[in-house]
Amino acid sequence: MVKLIKIILIFTGISCFYFFSRPVFAAGRVLTDVKVIHASMGPGHIDPGLKKIISELESVFKYTSYRLLKDRRLNLGFNQEGRVDLPGKRTLIVMPTDMDGKRIRYQINIKKNNHLIFKTRVLLRNDSSITIGGPKFNNGFLLFNISGSMR
Repeated sequence: MVKLIKIILIFTGISCFYFFSRPVFAAGRVLTDVKVIHASMGPGHIDPGLKKIISELESVFKYTSYRLLKDRRLNLGFNQEGRVDLPGKRTLIVMPTDMDGKRIRYQINIKKNNHLIFKTRVLLRNDSSITIGGPKFNNGFLLFNISGSMR
């Protein structure tokens, strides 16, 4: 009888741990910053709002002008879409989908007139950023700097 009670208590403890620990992850929030940048070969200009990431931009891209068009902070749950309006009737959609160790997986889409024109997935180290090249715009290109932080 004592052995049966021990087995029931162990099973109950494991069940409680399994069922009550999962929602903690699901309830997690991902602080996501999205910078929309216009990059071009025009007269040299670096927007002051890009000082923290300009070395990253210049190491990857060879443009002479970087202008910050938008800077949005989104507090998203997993599988929750964050939307940022873009020039040219486009919408950038960022969605954290899950965690892979200490990395945040994002689904990133661009839609124009409700049609998907760009789709990618990135795996972003927690508390870091990535810059993605986007579509042509105004004698240059749009770039998207996306950073994510899961606490």
